[in-house]
Amino acid sequence: MSDDKIIRGDGNVSMEGSINAEQYDALADDYDKVLEGWGYEAPAQSAKMLSDNLQHFAAAHILDCGCGTGLTGQALRSEGARGAIVGADISKHSLELAAAKNVYDETVATDLNSTLPFAADSFDGVLCAGVLSYVEAKPLFREWQRVVRSGGVIVFTSREDLFVARGYAKVLQDLEAHGGWKRLELTEAMPYLPGHAEFAKVVGVVYGVYQV
Repeated sequence: MSDDKIIRGDGNVSMEGSINAEQYDALADDYDKVLEGWGYEAPAQSAKMLSDNLQHFAAAHILDCGCGTGLTGQALRSEGARGAIVGADISKHSLELAAAKNVYDETVATDLNSTLPFAADSFDGVLCAGVLSYVEAKPLFREWQRVVRSGGVIVFTSREDLFVARGYAKVLQDLEAHGGWKRLELTEAMPYLPGHAEFAKVVGVVYGVYQV
């Protein structure tokens, strides 16, 4: 697995959907094993946060936004999600592997830098782990607010360094000030990829939990 172009400690990654699709297609077959070796806990951590904050989590209709090979879908099922889960991702090969895990009711090829192909108020919750490095966050935040029903919960992760560099704190505050959602939790930086030489103790991850 060659990850030097897309999983980088310096954060210098593409935000172009077609480029990321090609690169993640190439990584997909080895992705799960390698991420496990790096100590990647974001799927399990974020699934638990959604479970803890979303009423009727077990029966909820959930969008796994940027589902990749399905690690997040597996985490949701392990956490007790029994409702319909839709996985959306730009990488078609990743989606094939995700579908083979039999944790999704549907998988949809989606460029997250575009309008999401779902109607307003379609979901009770959204989980998005390990994705914001590759997309324009503010438009995607607005799309989540559109597709999630009132009272629904959104859980996402962001690399600590990019959270600061891209000004996400202000973006989140502005959206909250305009009534799109309310913050339930925004964590301090936590371990992200402790087994990755370029991340280790240098790059952490921030978890956000917001209610529409």
